[in-house]
Amino acid sequence: MGNRRYGRFVAAALLVLVVAGFAAPAGAQPAPPLPKAYVLVDADTGAIIDQQDARAIHPPASTIKLLTALIAVQHLKPDDPIPISPVAEGMPARKINVKAGQVWRFEDLLYSMMMVSANDAAVAIAETLGGGSLDGFVRLADDTAARLGLEDHPILNDPAGLDDEFSNKGGDRISARDLAIISRAVLARRDLVDVINTRDYAFTGGDGIGHTLTNHDLFLDLYPGANGLKTGTTDLAGHTFVGSATRGGRTMLAIVFDAEDYYGSAGRLLDQGFNTPVTAETGLDHLPDVVNDASLPPPAPPPSVAASARPAVTSDRSLVDSPAFAIVVLFVGLVPLVALRRRVVVRADAKRWRAASPDELDDVPDESRPLAGLEQELSRIVFVDVTDEPVVDAVADELL
Repeated sequence: MGNRRYGRFVAAALLVLVVAGFAAPAGAQPAPPLPKAYVLVDADTGAIIDQQDARAIHPPASTIKLLTALIAVQHLKPDDPIPISPVAEGMPARKINVKAGQVWRFEDLLYSMMMVSANDAAVAIAETLGGGSLDGFVRLADDTAARLGLEDHPILNDPAGLDDEFSNKGGDRISARDLAIISRAVLARRDLVDVINTRDYAFTGGDGIGHTLTNHDLFLDLYPGANGLKTGTTDLAGHTFVGSATRGGRTMLAIVFDAEDYYGSAGRLLDQGFNTPVTAETGLDHLPDVVNDASLPPPAPPPSVAASARPAVTSDRSLVDSPAFAIVVLFVGLVPLVALRRRVVVRADAKRWRAASPDELDDVPDESRPLAGLEQELSRIVFVDVTDEPVVDAVADELL
């Protein structure tokens, strides 16, 4: 371990000579060429302080592993098993040398992906997240990008950032601005930032072999207050870098694409950010607010007022089960029956009165005669309108 730390120190010291331009007095040495694209963001407020070609999409190389890691920590627990497929085994270096058929812990692969940029670890994690396929992961990545508020139509095909013959469907393309949105969401995850800032990590892998990782991001030692985030290099992308640092309670974020001196370029941008007061950010373009757990489906909307009120009425049976309610129901149900019975009796009496001979009229009760004359009036008063006279007569014959 001591030799590794010494080697790391020597490498950092050598790099200081290369990147000291962002801390040296003006004119001490010429500044390196500007990156092909970059964006400088106040990570706390989202204000875009400086940018160049920040909305055009470029191959991001391994910096896209920030998105893979962000999605992963929202779905997986440290001890979750990650099965290794032949696709993951076949990834080129940098790699941790997983083999098909093995099962590794998610946490160990996460550290491998972020600290030493292991491509095989990234693919194994992505396949697990995608239900066993990279196509499933691509759909999840696209959904996450939409919820995060990425606006520049990113192409998110490869979880490792490869863009050559080993890549999935030609790899990724993303703008510096959209990568800054992802990076702010990463900075909001304390657990993920802790992984990124780890200098050394030892574990026993799914191969039964002990592994010790040393963080490849030398910016952590080169720039005061640095807290990551990710390096990346491919032949197509050039040198890409996402750098972040915290000073005086403020956090700045710089994304550089295709930079000749990515540590130096990022350092100068961060210096510019810390030298820009918050009051000067008024009127600047801002990134969208950070969306937590953007890779998870949004929660179901709350039920409407009407829907939420219905269960309260139907579930409270104290009124329904009360004796008073039963009496009311019985009364309401009997009223039309009584009315029908009354109408049947009236029609029957009227029928008898009309059919009686003059000698028989004396036998017909006097009260039936006016009732027969009021037949039409009664039909408008009773609750149930029985208009089928044959039916009424039949019912009357049964009842009388």
